[in-house]
Amino acid sequence: MPEPENAFDELAGVPVHYDRAPNAGYGTRGIAYTFHSTEPFEDTLHAAVEELWAVCPLGPAEVLTSAGAYVDKGGMHGAGRAFDIDGIFWADKAFVANRYPSDRAFYLAVEAVLRKHFGTVLNYKFDAAHQDHFHVSGRGEPGFVAAHESRVTYWQMALTHLFDRPVTVDGLTGPETNRASRALLRERGVAEADEMATEAGLHRVLDRAWSDLLDAAREQGFRDMADATKKTPLHLLEALYATVSDELAGQASRKTIESAVTTFAQHPKTDAWLDQFRTDS
Repeated sequence: MPEPENAFDELAGVPVHYDRAPNAGYGTRGIAYTFHSTEPFEDTLHAAVEELWAVCPLGPAEVLTSAGAYVDKGGMHGAGRAFDIDGIFWADKAFVANRYPSDRAFYLAVEAVLRKHFGTVLNYKFDAAHQDHFHVSGRGEPGFVAAHESRVTYWQMALTHLFDRPVTVDGLTGPETNRASRALLRERGVAEADEMATEAGLHRVLDRAWSDLLDAAREQGFRDMADATKKTPLHLLEALYATVSDELAGQASRKTIESAVTTFAQHPKTDAWLDQFRTDS
């Protein structure tokens, strides 16, 4: 379709910048830009971002960066009903999508808000092409759909990193994910065991409670962000080991990187410096 006449350069009072080559750099605040989309899709974007500013402890951002909205090609971008979010910049925090491994809780909290408004959100774990941005589109309505890989992937990430119920993140529902889901839903008083006895019943409960579960994920993710300011370097070192283990599982480079981190941590001067935090950890 031709480029929509509807255009925007801000969302919920915050400038939206373009941060891709050749005129800007990914991970920066980018440059002022005018984006095009259908008017209903812009309204949905506005509602999502407005909610994010309202619930995020940091409040409204200073800049939101994007790789684009309407693009002259097929798919939802070509229909003017898709938008890519690269980063969000506050005075005291720079959120950049490809930093997910080191900023999981905040990333998943932001995504929880997006998922309340969009049926499709493609994230860091969906595939390699989306590791540097959230792709949101007007395809489908919000909710839990067991056959949708992107929705299941997010739910598995939330179970693992926000609700302390680790599962394999593969985008497929199965016994492991279903057990963790049932346990969490019972714990939160969402449903009784008999209502979730079958897989279909469990998935109906997840869909019915989806908005509330996203709110809980968002609350936990932003709470973890606040708690991070209280962590000592020892806690951060432990988190680094966990990130390497998770992100490089099955890769030959994992042991090399773990060895390099250990060499640094066990250097006499590093070890002596860490001693001051050991009684507090």
